[in-house]
Amino acid sequence: MLNLIDSTPNDPLELAEQCLALATAVLKINEAAVKESLQFILHEKMEALFQALYHTEGQPDIGQV
Repeated sequence: MLNLIDSTPNDPLELAEQCLALATAVLKINEAAVKESLQFILHEKMEALFQALYHTEGQPDIGQV
């Protein structure tokens, strides 16, 4: 069966590019439901980016400090 979800960890540069693309889409789209969905995805990607950057520095998880 085709797996549509890519669960491989993203590197910070890839996550930053995804966040930029999502932010641009949020600014340009006028449909409220689509905009809200993209904002939710953007929030998740930003959290993943912050986690990736934080782990790159060799620090513990943000919630465990």
